[in-house]
Amino acid sequence: MPDVVFSVDAGVARITINRPGKRNTLTGQTIRELRQCLQKAEEDDAARVVALTGAGEQVFCAGLDLRSTLSSAAEEQKVRPADYRNLLLEITGFPKPTVTLVRGHVLGGGIGIVLASDLCIACDDVHFSTPEIQVGMFPMMVLGLLYRNVGRKKATEMMFLGESITAAQAREYGIINHACSRDRFDEASGELLQKLSAKSPTILALGKKAISRFLDEKLAEEESFLESALAEVMETEDSKEGIQVFLEKRRERFS
Repeated sequence: MPDVVFSVDAGVARITINRPGKRNTLTGQTIRELRQCLQKAEEDDAARVVALTGAGEQVFCAGLDLRSTLSSAAEEQKVRPADYRNLLLEITGFPKPTVTLVRGHVLGGGIGIVLASDLCIACDDVHFSTPEIQVGMFPMMVLGLLYRNVGRKKATEMMFLGESITAAQAREYGIINHACSRDRFDEASGELLQKLSAKSPTILALGKKAISRFLDEKLAEEESFLESALAEVMETEDSKEGIQVFLEKRRERFS
């Protein structure tokens, strides 16, 4: 069973993270498959819009699979910060409109995918959080995108405290565009995708190119710095302790 499912229908390329039993967390393999699906969507003229989603109703994406960050992880599953960085940059710079369809909670690196996409619609009962601080880490790789979309005060509060916010708050902060009831989600998201797929792909591509040049020209440089900052965090004893606490489900012993 692939980690990511790809399909094209009615002008929409659907890319689904297919690890519901693992809260749709990202391993190295998952990220590779996501990037391969993005490439297929870019090359397929029938795909005018890309919809990114997670399998199941519980969790859209809970970020990186922490077991895949350990040195003992199998090589094909091992997550390197550069892999996730490149995924975010490819979504941000994608030449076709990208929409995240959020049916479940969004945590950590999952927020990066939401922020990197052009638009987002979510069920109104889901929550968003950057909980890395709870496990001895810091959301370095989503920091730049979070500040771009949310602003310093609220973004800092989210990252420093690691607490959840509601879909209504996420809309207020600029993380998502729309929040709707779960029973209307398919209809509302379908309408949004249909409206986008009816627009001129040439004009949208040129518009996206201008937006990227205007807003994200320095994003690659920033993400490279943040990748180094994350590596520094993960070398600390507190980070190593926090990850083990999470994996072993015991109380932390930070220095």
